Amino acid sequence: MRTLFTLTLVSWAAVAAAAPHKLSLKEAVGLALREDPLVGEARVQHDRSRLGVLRAQLDRFSLKGDASVQELWNRNNIGLPDSAQCLGLLKTAAASNAQACAAANGFWNDNAAWTGYSNLSVRLSYFLFSGFRVEAGVARAKTTEQAAVVQIRQQQKDTAIAIARSYWAARRLMMRIEVQEAALRRLADAEAVAGARLKAGFAPAIDRNRAASRRLQQVAAVEDLRGQTEVLLAQLAVALGLHGDLELTDEPHVPDAPPPSLDALLPHAFQSRPDLLNARLQADIQHQQVRIARSNFYPQVTLLGAFQYGNNPYDLASGVYKPAAAAANPFDGMSGSFTAGAVLTLNVFDTLNTYTATGDARYEERRLEQEVRRYGRLVDADVRGAYASLRKLYAQRLPLMAARDMARDNLKIIEARYRNGDALIIDYLDAQIDLSNVESQLAELTGQLQLQWLELDAALGNTVGVDHG
Repeated sequence: MRTLFTLTLVSWAAVAAAAPHKLSLKEAVGLALREDPLVGEARVQHDRSRLGVLRAQLDRFSLKGDASVQELWNRNNIGLPDSAQCLGLLKTAAASNAQACAAANGFWNDNAAWTGYSNLSVRLSYFLFSGFRVEAGVARAKTTEQAAVVQIRQQQKDTAIAIARSYWAARRLMMRIEVQEAALRRLADAEAVAGARLKAGFAPAIDRNRAASRRLQQVAAVEDLRGQTEVLLAQLAVALGLHGDLELTDEPHVPDAPPPSLDALLPHAFQSRPDLLNARLQADIQHQQVRIARSNFYPQVTLLGAFQYGNNPYDLASGVYKPAAAAANPFDGMSGSFTAGAVLTLNVFDTLNTYTATGDARYEERRLEQEVRRYGRLVDADVRGAYASLRKLYAQRLPLMAARDMARDNLKIIEARYRNGDALIIDYLDAQIDLSNVESQLAELTGQLQLQWLELDAALGNTVGVDHG
């Protein structure tokens, strides 16, 4: 019983592993957007830009707390005679040791001593007016965050259309395989008819051989298409992070006619294309960079407040520490202090650094404005090109459909004539191949039409499989 259960379980697992993964384009795009590393990088960059907004907001003020404790040992008067170490005496007086120095009301300078300092400080600086530098920095950070969101859309759009191209490249081959397999069945019927006529003595042996040869050529063509399809499906599976065989389930749904007007499509593209939006945002970011570079032209006012407690206070005006009397204990002689005030800073002359930095930032802004124009032309060209390709495919579709109908009628006529002995096997086989070729062309064209609609959707700024343009 246990053996039977184990065999059943193994058989079920093998069947489950062998079953192909059914996949629609929407599911494929969803998997790609979760698995694609470039989309993941764009999301990380967005999170980083949000941190940049917080940092820019905090630049309005500076609050800092520091604490320090020092214990130092130093040795002085190396090489100085002991008689010169008593300080505070007349030049003519001398003392040879500390007791004699103290008796003469002097101060004995020890050769070695421990010194301790400590300080606790809290400093607050508020930029009352920074020449619009802080305001421009906040605006730049917020625009950078918007650009990061647009960049996620751009990467998603690029990933989705790449998956759609791979999906429909494989799906077109599968549609052609279906057509070729139908032609193969018709050729097998023709071979059977030729064999029956051969047995009845109404046709020579070469008729059956010719029919068999055409069928075998069709078998080779079908196998070639299957091999190409397997390669494309393997590449698609890797892009989606899947293992095993794939089964593409989408059927082509092609409208009867292309969009009626190009003018109705272009405004949507100019508003929705993420690459054009990103170019505009980069120009806005650079405009804020111009304001930041120009801020040094303005006087700047900063409010200050500082509280300190210890024996090693920091002088805000001079920028140096002013320790109290030396003591071995770092917590001796501690006291507190509070300082408040304002600082006015005016850049009088800085060797034209502010002037050149502002000019360079303005030139970069002008360059990015031209970049916006360039992306606008690219959007215009993409939409017009996709629309023209769509109209071309529709123009090819009508004659191909008419040619398919005529090829079917021709095949019926030639087949009936061959069965009656009024036509040659060559004519019969040529009619089969003509129908197979036109059906294959029509299947290829249908797949191209389906993909071209997706290309137009992407050119308008939509994410295929996600957005609906």
